[in-house]
Amino acid sequence: MTKFKTIGIFIISLIAFAPLADGGCSCSGGNWDPSAFLNSEDGTGHSQQHGSAGDSEAGNSGSDTQEPVDRVASFPNGGLFKAMKSVSSSDVIIDVSNENSYLVSHIKNAIHIPSKELLNSAGSLKTEEELAKVLGDAGLSRDDSVVLYTGKESSGEAEFAFLVLRYLGQKDVRLLDGSLAEWKAAGLPDEAFETVRPGSEYKPSLRSDVIAKFQYVKSGEAQIIDVRPFVEFGKGRIPGSIALDPSNVIKGDKLKTATDLSTVFSRLDKEKPIVVYSDDYSRSALATFALQLMGYKASIYTWEDWKAHEASKGNAEAAQVQAEAGKAPAAGDDAVSKYTKLGTT
Repeated sequence: MTKFKTIGIFIISLIAFAPLADGGCSCSGGNWDPSAFLNSEDGTGHSQQHGSAGDSEAGNSGSDTQEPVDRVASFPNGGLFKAMKSVSSSDVIIDVSNENSYLVSHIKNAIHIPSKELLNSAGSLKTEEELAKVLGDAGLSRDDSVVLYTGKESSGEAEFAFLVLRYLGQKDVRLLDGSLAEWKAAGLPDEAFETVRPGSEYKPSLRSDVIAKFQYVKSGEAQIIDVRPFVEFGKGRIPGSIALDPSNVIKGDKLKTATDLSTVFSRLDKEKPIVVYSDDYSRSALATFALQLMGYKASIYTWEDWKAHEASKGNAEAAQVQAEAGKAPAAGDDAVSKYTKLGTT
């Protein structure tokens, strides 16, 4: 009889303590639960523990194991990023992909504004009124907390949309630090259904420090970075420009670490503003965002605007500038020392 009584007590103990053991697993991350995102259940079929397993292992590892570095916090201006674990139901998430990937899969409740909708048919930035209509029709207001992402990280699409929203005076806009694949791997919900928000009136308040003007570029007050292909840089450029291949700021499909970006930008003066120009907004936006992330004051500009202004001057000075810009640096030329190309890591 005593034997059966002992077994009964053992079974009751297992039942009593089972919920405690399960509860301990689901909160191993310490401050985040994947199923709490957007106040919905995990729609991917992953367990709730999936997104925090790494944190649990780090917390339980021996003292000789180094804690993982907080990537967002490692950048001088890391606030431009939004860590996946900090995205909440109050954020308006925008997929700015230009491919058809949105209808295949996207972050749950994300709306779709392809970055190409911010440009006109000639590839130039739309007017303030046109941009306000695009955003208002999508249901966005300037007071919304916005998180931008694209199907392919560091393509320049999300960085371009980020700068446009900053230009229009969006109060809170950040880039998701992570890809859609990483989002789903973390057990966070995705869907294929289109999300539609009620239209609104978007009221922009332009910021002059985002998009540079010709006179400012011409003044010499800023360091000028050319991110076009180097062969185009050789054919013609804004005098005094520094060449930078924007692929030097990414590694794989992510922006490089703060340490690597410091090396890439080491020849720049951090106390002097920077203007990044190209004939492709995605290239210039990618480099500009990386610079801002590292604490530089950087704005974007277009090669087309420079050429248009210089061509309209029609005087001897313009002709001389064009002649110098059209001469590629050659070995033994005294002008070679005037051309700088930022290094790689």
